[in-house]
Amino acid sequence: MHMIYLPYSDDIRLVEERYSDTSGMVTKASSDQIKRAADLIKRVDLKDFSVCQFTNPALQRHYAVLQALALEEDDVPEMKDETLPDEEGLARPGVVRAVEEFKTSVYGENYDEENEHGIGKPTEASKKRKAMVEFATTECKQYDWGELADTGKLKDLTVVELKYYLTAHNLPVSGKKEAIISRILSHMGK
Repeated sequence: MHMIYLPYSDDIRLVEERYSDTSGMVTKASSDQIKRAADLIKRVDLKDFSVCQFTNPALQRHYAVLQALALEEDDVPEMKDETLPDEEGLARPGVVRAVEEFKTSVYGENYDEENEHGIGKPTEASKKRKAMVEFATTECKQYDWGELADTGKLKDLTVVELKYYLTAHNLPVSGKKEAIISRILSHMGK
């Protein structure tokens, strides 16, 4: 048996006390931002919402597989995942307008979302990854992969040499040597 101790009423602390900051780094939402957020929530709010309305997609898939096995069926029926966002509902003009008004109130009129997420400015990791792909591509060109596959000499190469091919063709590089060779062969269509 497990016991979970709940706080007494005099133990509950206010949020402002816990997160108060004397340096002034914490910004508070303006009344306009709060109003826009409330409008957005009203637009997106689900009418008569109940968690019982949505089925667990993993559990439904499990039951469908069990039913197919029990009835000796070859194919499992496709299950509809009701937990995914309602893209059609979110694309309604009222919702889109409320989202745009909220973004404008928080970020301002001249906010450039693409530059904020780093599009256009390469990071150190992306530069390193690009250099690694370029190196693998030049190393990959040193081998005649078709001939190596046809003669069965892929197994004579090292794992590092095999990974040059995978990296140059944006394929996963994980796995043992046999898995890497089979991945290369399937990519080549052999």
